[in-house]
Amino acid sequence: MTYMKPLSAVLLACIVLLGATSAGASPEHRRSAAATETVRIALDYSANVNYLGIYVAQEKGWFARQHVSVKIIPYANTPAETLVESGATDLGISYPPDVIINRAKGLRYRAVAALAATNTTALAVLASSRYTRPAQLDGKLYGGFGIASDEPLVSAVLKGDGVAKPSFKQVVLNTDVIDALAKGRIQYTAVFGGIDDVTAELQGVKLRLFPYRRYLGAAGGYPNVVFVASDSTIEKRRDALRRTLAALAQGYAYSAAHPAAAERILIAANRTALGKSGAIVAATGNATAKTFLNGAGRWGPLSASAFSGLEKILARGGLVKGALPAPADLFTNALLPRS
Repeated sequence: MTYMKPLSAVLLACIVLLGATSAGASPEHRRSAAATETVRIALDYSANVNYLGIYVAQEKGWFARQHVSVKIIPYANTPAETLVESGATDLGISYPPDVIINRAKGLRYRAVAALAATNTTALAVLASSRYTRPAQLDGKLYGGFGIASDEPLVSAVLKGDGVAKPSFKQVVLNTDVIDALAKGRIQYTAVFGGIDDVTAELQGVKLRLFPYRRYLGAAGGYPNVVFVASDSTIEKRRDALRRTLAALAQGYAYSAAHPAAAERILIAANRTALGKSGAIVAATGNATAKTFLNGAGRWGPLSASAFSGLEKILARGGLVKGALPAPADLFTNALLPRS
């Protein structure tokens, strides 16, 4: 018994020490023993350079380091809102005006990261046309795909260029808008600068662009594309989403710094869709990569001013009725890396 007491004391001390060490371990250390979580990301279109950061993070192992296994859900004509609402995905990719419109209709989801830091949306005409400013497009035929927010946004751009009461005429197309523009079926359309205009030029069609942000002020500062998640997923899977966005931030930062390498990764991961499109991927990737990070070199942050200004435009167009959703209901930066 005289030998057992000291031994018991030593064992007890070791147990206490191990417990204290475990309790005081860093989240990263504790997570190292945790199981990998699957997070689903639904794409909003066929493979393109907007997804550079996703495939880079996957190839570089940055999701794995965050103990996340990403399941990429290819686009299949189902809107992100439908997938998010039904619980079929954890993260979707959406368009800021749609976030506002759908939130106002009762869909409980919000933006959790800006895929690109700037808005490159622009009205586009043929470079050879007589149109040199948006005001000249008043009453001319716009070609689009029936997107609800087109009319109020285009009208706001025309108004920003001095048209007191814009007249918007639209035809909904089921073909390539650039082809329709080139053939004179429409006078103007809307494009994503750095993607559609670059692709058009590679096809021999030169465009003249009128960027939204030049005519909409702060309301034009919304990002082209955002990652979205339902309120329920944010509440239940906050840590998994935070780790996923941390890996995405690394992927998009790498893509901004090394676009050529990121483009090769994207093509390798989508060989069937992009294997013969190297020139387009390189041209659009080089242009788009410049938009991923904000002026402070960060990926993902969203601003209340952009959403509030955009809300007012959509409300004037009759797409948001009643009380406008508060900015806090439209987006959150809380899941993004702090630096």
